[in-house]
Amino acid sequence: MAFHHGTKTIRETGGSVAVETVDGAIIGIVGTAPQGPVNELTVCQTTKDFSQFGTILNQGFTLPDAFDVLARYAAGKVYVVNVLDPTKHQTAVNSETLTQDNSTLIANTQKQGLLTLTLSGDGQTLSEGTDYAVTLQTGEIKLTKLYENLTADYTYADPSKVTENDIKGGINAATGKRQGFELLRDGFNLYGADAKILICPEYDATASCAASLASLAEQLKAVAYVQLPKGTSLSKAISGRGPLGDINASASSERVRHFFPYAVGSSNTLESLAVHAAGLRMKTDTDNGYWFSTSNRELSGVIGMEIPLTARIDDEQSETNLLNAVGISTIFNSFGTGFRLWGNRSSNYPTVTHIINFETALRTGDLIDESIRRTELQFIDRPIDDALIDSLVETVDTYMRALPSIVGYSVGLDYDYDLVDAFSQGKVPLTYDYTPKIPAELITNRSVMTRKYLANLISSS
Repeated sequence: MAFHHGTKTIRETGGSVAVETVDGAIIGIVGTAPQGPVNELTVCQTTKDFSQFGTILNQGFTLPDAFDVLARYAAGKVYVVNVLDPTKHQTAVNSETLTQDNSTLIANTQKQGLLTLTLSGDGQTLSEGTDYAVTLQTGEIKLTKLYENLTADYTYADPSKVTENDIKGGINAATGKRQGFELLRDGFNLYGADAKILICPEYDATASCAASLASLAEQLKAVAYVQLPKGTSLSKAISGRGPLGDINASASSERVRHFFPYAVGSSNTLESLAVHAAGLRMKTDTDNGYWFSTSNRELSGVIGMEIPLTARIDDEQSETNLLNAVGISTIFNSFGTGFRLWGNRSSNYPTVTHIINFETALRTGDLIDESIRRTELQFIDRPIDDALIDSLVETVDTYMRALPSIVGYSVGLDYDYDLVDAFSQGKVPLTYDYTPKIPAELITNRSVMTRKYLANLISSS
């Protein structure tokens, strides 16, 4: 050490540190699109971001259809995985006869999402840029004149060739890269946060795909939103929760929510209620907070339901109540209410009656636990002493004290451990408990009819 006659300062950080709540307003979606990155995890937040995957609606491409719904809620981030690989998920069409509009000179192919196009007319092959211009995504062809015997040879991105295995994905043996569902695991390493709501529109209709989505949700500490299949009747939806059910509704997990029926959008097409619920969950997180329920909030752009359901808040036998009673979230449409999401509970209800079956309680716990874990990184490997223990306890205490999502808590060392033995092994066992805010699912009025107020007539006469 060099000689020093004087003074100096060595600064150390001590005391508690701030805990920042992790972002829960993130959707993870896997599906198909006519264009855009393939088997890459892409972050989207705006309509412009979504448009890179195409804007074709109601053509079997599940991502553009879902984005049309999610954009109405305009909140949160979306991790997108497109599994449609145009090099293998394509179909060729030969010599399709086209009908040209006499006034606009425009013709359209039967299929959209074109990959290649060759046009023939008047007995010759036409030249793009000279004889016509084409918008491959829509299949619209603008020609320079009217042609006789106008035909087209083309290939198009075909979502019907995407299999469930493509959606589930895995690890590519040749490249070592993740694909499909597996890509959602990269969210934290790539962008610093995991998706907290997982959806897979249309493909979630199979029990096996829904089960894989549920497994991923458990590993990511997320919630999988599963839509019951199109054409499911009310009785089949309810029986699907039982041992004889043959649809994708058998899960009993706080990590899964079931939705029924499909909504009808403003274009009179069926839209996944699970996708609507995901968008509404993100909007509610952003506008109000993760501890607010999405139930009893209006669905955006919904004008009807695949199957009409009776709905009254004072009728236990209403069909919406029967669905909620078996852990299925649904659409509430009563006189003057509009179309509202209805239901608070995950698929472990009614088997599990602990408050964790409320989605808001589960997500509150998830976000609290993860936020604390992340903050504790800065304490790892410091010497175990009074200063470290005090800093840890005060850090968690300060965080919990300021949380608007809970009604009470406690924090301290976990005395169920042999603390001397734990400290000797380099372990610092903490324990905290808390009570999350619970949605007011039932308001009970006690109505008493009595004669005692007749006395008022005597006193006023």
